[in-house]
Amino acid sequence: KRLYRVIQNLMDNALKYSLRGTRIYYTLKKDGGTAEITIKNIAAYEMDFTKEEILERFSRGDKARSTEGSGLGLSIAQSLTGLMNGNFAIQIDGDLFKAILSFEEVF
Repeated sequence: KRLYRVIQNLMDNALKYSLRGTRIYYTLKKDGGTAEITIKNIAAYEMDFTKEEILERFSRGDKARSTEGSGLGLSIAQSLTGLMNGNFAIQIDGDLFKAILSFEEVF
Protein backbone atom coordinates (compact mmCIF):
# COMPACT_ATOMS: atom_id res chain seq x y z
CA LYS A 1 0.00 0.00 0.00
CA ARG A 2 2.86 2.38 0.76
CA LEU A 3 4.61 1.84 -2.54
CA TYR A 4 1.30 2.26 -4.37
CA ARG A 5 0.77 5.61 -2.60
CA VAL A 6 4.28 6.80 -3.47
CA ILE A 7 3.95 5.94 -7.15
CA GLN A 8 0.42 7.37 -7.26
CA ASN A 9 1.65 10.69 -5.83
CA LEU A 10 4.53 10.84 -8.31
CA MET A 11 2.31 9.93 -11.28
CA ASP A 12 -0.32 12.49 -10.25
CA ASN A 13 2.36 15.20 -10.00
CA ALA A 14 3.81 14.30 -13.39
CA LEU A 15 0.37 14.33 -15.02
CA LYS A 16 -0.62 17.66 -13.43
CA TYR A 17 2.57 19.62 -13.93
CA SER A 18 4.04 18.36 -17.23
CA LEU A 19 4.28 20.61 -20.23
CA ARG A 20 1.30 19.98 -22.50
CA GLY A 21 2.17 17.73 -25.46
CA THR A 22 5.23 16.18 -23.79
CA ARG A 23 5.73 12.66 -22.48
CA ILE A 24 6.21 11.24 -19.02
CA TYR A 25 8.82 8.49 -18.74
CA TYR A 26 8.78 5.69 -16.19
CA THR A 27 11.67 3.25 -15.94
CA LEU A 28 12.46 0.29 -13.72
CA LYS A 29 16.07 -0.82 -13.53
CA LYS A 30 17.47 -3.74 -11.57
CA ASP A 31 21.19 -3.69 -10.90
CA GLY A 32 23.30 -5.54 -8.35
CA GLY A 33 20.54 -6.25 -5.86
CA THR A 34 18.91 -2.84 -6.17
CA ALA A 35 15.69 -1.90 -7.95
CA GLU A 36 15.36 1.69 -9.13
CA ILE A 37 12.19 3.40 -10.36
CA THR A 38 12.58 6.71 -12.18
CA ILE A 39 9.72 9.00 -13.20
CA LYS A 40 10.67 12.01 -15.30
CA ASN A 41 8.83 14.76 -17.09
CA ILE A 42 9.26 18.21 -18.62
CA ALA A 43 7.75 20.86 -16.35
CA ALA A 44 5.06 23.21 -17.63
CA TYR A 45 6.48 26.08 -15.62
CA GLU A 46 9.82 27.51 -14.59
CA MET A 47 11.29 25.41 -11.78
CA ASP A 48 12.79 28.17 -9.68
CA PHE A 49 13.26 26.01 -6.59
CA THR A 50 15.84 23.58 -5.29
CA LYS A 51 15.25 19.90 -4.68
CA GLU A 52 15.49 20.60 -0.94
CA GLU A 53 12.80 23.30 -1.14
CA ILE A 54 10.33 21.17 -3.11
CA LEU A 55 10.61 18.34 -0.56
CA GLU A 56 9.56 20.61 2.31
CA ARG A 57 6.04 20.05 3.56
CA PHE A 58 3.47 22.45 2.07
CA SER A 59 5.89 23.56 -0.63
CA ARG A 60 4.46 24.17 -4.09
CA GLY A 61 6.81 24.29 -7.06
CA ASP A 62 4.97 26.89 -9.09
CA LYS A 63 3.91 29.69 -6.77
CA ALA A 64 1.48 31.04 -9.35
CA ARG A 65 -0.38 27.81 -10.06
CA SER A 66 -3.95 27.64 -8.93
CA THR A 67 -4.55 23.89 -9.06
CA GLU A 68 -5.76 22.11 -5.98
CA GLY A 69 -3.22 20.51 -3.71
CA SER A 70 -1.63 20.81 -0.32
CA GLY A 71 2.02 20.65 -1.31
CA LEU A 72 2.41 17.38 0.62
CA GLY A 73 2.74 14.88 -2.26
CA LEU A 74 6.53 14.78 -2.58
CA SER A 75 7.07 15.00 1.18
CA ILE A 76 4.70 12.08 1.74
CA ALA A 77 6.39 10.10 -1.04
CA GLN A 78 9.80 10.72 0.54
CA SER A 79 8.57 9.73 4.03
CA LEU A 80 6.84 6.56 2.86
CA THR A 81 9.86 5.53 0.80
CA GLY A 82 12.02 5.90 3.92
CA LEU A 83 9.57 3.78 5.94
CA MET A 84 10.10 1.03 3.35
CA ASN A 85 13.90 1.33 3.77
CA GLY A 86 14.20 2.88 0.33
CA ASN A 87 15.89 5.99 -0.97
CA PHE A 88 14.01 8.91 -2.53
CA ALA A 89 15.79 11.51 -4.65
CA ILE A 90 14.81 14.45 -6.81
CA GLN A 91 16.92 15.73 -9.70
CA ILE A 92 16.21 18.98 -11.51
CA ASP A 93 18.02 19.72 -14.76
CA GLY A 94 16.64 22.81 -16.47
CA ASP A 95 13.01 21.94 -17.19
CA LEU A 96 13.51 18.19 -16.63
CA PHE A 97 12.14 16.90 -13.32
CA LYS A 98 13.13 13.43 -12.09
CA ALA A 99 11.92 11.48 -9.07
CA ILE A 100 14.06 8.44 -8.29
CA LEU A 101 13.12 5.64 -5.91
CA SER A 102 15.57 2.87 -5.06
CA PHE A 103 15.12 -0.24 -2.95
CA GLU A 104 17.16 -3.27 -2.04
CA GLU A 105 15.69 -6.28 -3.84
CA VAL A 106 13.96 -8.61 -1.42
CA PHE A 107 12.95 -11.36 -3.85
